[in-house]
Amino acid sequence: MPVHAVEDDIIKSPQDEREYRFLLLSNQLKVLLVSDAATEKAAAALAVRVGHLCDPEEIPGLAHFCEHMLFLGTEKYPSENAYTEFLSHHGGAGNAFTSAEFTTYFFDVAHDHLHGALDRFAQFFICPLFNADAKDREVNAVDSENDKNLQVDAWRFRQVCKATSRPGHVYRKFGTGSKYTLETRPQELGLDVREELLKLHSKYYSSNLMALVVLGRETLDELASLVEALFSPIVTKSVPVPEFPEHPYSENELQAWIECVPVKELRQMQLEFPLPDLLEYYNCDPTFYIAHLVGHEGPGSLLSYFKAKGWCNLLSAGPSAGAKGFMFFTIGMELTEDGEDHPEEIVTAVFQYLAMLRQKGPQEWIFRECAVSSCCCHGCRQTPSTLC
Repeated sequence: MPVHAVEDDIIKSPQDEREYRFLLLSNQLKVLLVSDAATEKAAAALAVRVGHLCDPEEIPGLAHFCEHMLFLGTEKYPSENAYTEFLSHHGGAGNAFTSAEFTTYFFDVAHDHLHGALDRFAQFFICPLFNADAKDREVNAVDSENDKNLQVDAWRFRQVCKATSRPGHVYRKFGTGSKYTLETRPQELGLDVREELLKLHSKYYSSNLMALVVLGRETLDELASLVEALFSPIVTKSVPVPEFPEHPYSENELQAWIECVPVKELRQMQLEFPLPDLLEYYNCDPTFYIAHLVGHEGPGSLLSYFKAKGWCNLLSAGPSAGAKGFMFFTIGMELTEDGEDHPEEIVTAVFQYLAMLRQKGPQEWIFRECAVSSCCCHGCRQTPSTLC
């Protein structure tokens, strides 16, 4: 049997007119089907639970390089441009990105060409060619991407946070890759990057580490048949989900004050706190309560105090993704020129506010208020766009 489990009872907004179904294929691929009889575009996305934290130490950026290479031909569709040309000829486009623990591929296309697009898409995960002739060109493409990121402050600041984390922790890895990490250094070490690429793909590109979403005009039964036929051939190797139980910030890395010179004219402050992995508590979202209070903008809030002082224009707070095993809670502020001269007072006020919240303890009425607000937002949620 190609389908191991089926679930039609998907919680959705009353305003959402789409139909949903969850499938677990026999190869352990998790699938969410979305049927929308009015959509002009069909779409799909597949996430693989492998990112740059799984890169070999000797070749930073290999998972990202793998993402690039998957687009360049498969055994069934060997032309390097077969996938992208099909999408562009039928009103669509595709892309992908690599994060710390996921690589995600996605596309949209005119609704009546979903089958052809999905067939080409599925081959990425069944029989990619990893054409050796394209290797050098894609190394250069990754290198250009890294050069661009060097002038983006958000990328620079994140790399500083990684570089100041626990020595030897995988969080410190350089995830984008460059010509040096993907060509020059491997050659110095006597490593064949294409062979290492094949090893990474063989090890982690297993259907039990994948999740797929497909949207189309077809009925749920028609979408299910299409997905079963095209994606069941993906091999499962029963690979354990990569876990990183040790937090990248130990006591030795905390209480650090880091100043960064931005490329653009920015005045920002960011406080980052280590958290354990709270994903298992997603149904009650414990960080929402703290984020709601710290990020509040009304009277008595941190932001209202900072605005009265003329120190801050914007303040945001909430959880930041890490990986399976750790995460962060981040408080970010956009400072005024005057606020830039009072960083210690701002940090003191934040910690005083956190101490006050700790002293008062959780308030049920606030939790209930947040719950009601979330329910109202979910209940009023309209049918989302194709790729959102």
